[in-house]
Amino acid sequence: MSESPPAKSPVKQSAWLGIAVGWLSQLGLKTLLPVIALVGIRSWSSLTQNPAMWLEHADDSSHPGWYVLQASVFAGSAVAGALAAMLSPRRAFVVPAALVMLSLLATFFEQFPRPLSVAVALVWAGGPCVGLVGGWLLARWRMTPR
Repeated sequence: MSESPPAKSPVKQSAWLGIAVGWLSQLGLKTLLPVIALVGIRSWSSLTQNPAMWLEHADDSSHPGWYVLQASVFAGSAVAGALAAMLSPRRAFVVPAALVMLSLLATFFEQFPRPLSVAVALVWAGGPCVGLVGGWLLARWRMTPR
């Protein structure tokens, strides 16, 4: 008699995998997407020959282009949160909490926006955190069977 090989167990999802992939993808997207947005803003400025749209310094929070850059950081963080939700166990609420803590830690190693006000600090530090949690919740909602 021949023995059949043991049935393969499904891949066990790990909260650590979700945290690692979520954080690394957030770091990458927080770098890549604002550069793409900045190139887009500058290209549009030169095409329309509108010097008011030209964003001289990426940390100038008094320019409307800075909010476009922050929106791209938010979008990248939402994608990272969704990736983390897909790769982590269903009830692992530690994943978004850890991602928020890592995001806040990484944010304070970045250059502070100028001029810094409470509203600017909330957008700058809170936007990525809200994006992570929002992306995580959206992915969990989409993955819930109906």
